[in-house]
Amino acid sequence: MSQIVKVLVLLIVGVSIGYFAGNRQELAQSSLLTVQQETLERQSKAIGQLKTDLGVKDTQLATQKAAFEQLQQTLKDQEAQVQEQKRQLAFFQRIMRPTGDQVGVVIDNLTLQETSVPGRYHYRLALTQPAKKRELFRGQVQIKVEGSLADQPKTLSSRDLGMKVGEGRYALRYFQLLEGNWQLPEGFIPDRVRVTIAKEGRQPAQELLTEWSDVLKPLVAQPAPLPVVQ
Repeated sequence: MSQIVKVLVLLIVGVSIGYFAGNRQELAQSSLLTVQQETLERQSKAIGQLKTDLGVKDTQLATQKAAFEQLQQTLKDQEAQVQEQKRQLAFFQRIMRPTGDQVGVVIDNLTLQETSVPGRYHYRLALTQPAKKRELFRGQVQIKVEGSLADQPKTLSSRDLGMKVGEGRYALRYFQLLEGNWQLPEGFIPDRVRVTIAKEGRQPAQELLTEWSDVLKPLVAQPAPLPVVQ
C-alpha cells in the first residue's frame, strides 16, 4: 500500500513539474502583463493629476493676468486724471494771475471725448482773457474739423458737425467754457481741428489748429462743469 502511495506521489510531483515547466513562459508573460497594466494605471493617474494641476495653474495665471491688466488700466486712468488736474490748475493760474497785456479773447485749449454714440464726441473749448485790465468781449467762435471721407479731403463746418445756431457765441470778461457735441459723418476720418475768432473791433484774430489725436482724451471721470464768469 505504501508503495502505491509513493508511486502516486511521484506521479503527482512529476505531473506538477511538467505542467509548470511547460507553462513557465505563459506564466511569465501573464505576470509581465499584470505589471504593465499596473504601471499604465499609475501613469494614467499621474497624467490626470498633472492635467488637474495644469488647469489650476492656467486659472491662476489667467486671474493674475486679468488683475495685472486691471492694475495697468487703473494706473493709466489715474495718470490721465493727474494730467487733467494739472491742466486745470494751469488754466486757473492763467485766469487768476494774468501776466500779459494782450487785449481780447484768447483760445486757451480744446478737449474732446468719445461718447457711447458712434461718431459722436463731446467738446469743451476754453476761452480766456489774459490781460490784466479786462473788459467784456462778445463774439462768435468758428469751428472746422479737417479730415477725409471716402479717401477724399473733407472739411466739416459747425453746421456739418451738428452744432446749433449760436452755440459758438461767447460773452466773457475772465473766462468761459463752450461745450457741446459733434457728430461726425459715417466713414469720416478726422485729422485736425481748426478753431478761429475773427478780428472785430478791439478783438484780434485768433486761431487754434491742433491734431485730433492731441485733443482726444481718454474716458475718465470728469469734474463738474465750470460756471461762466463775466
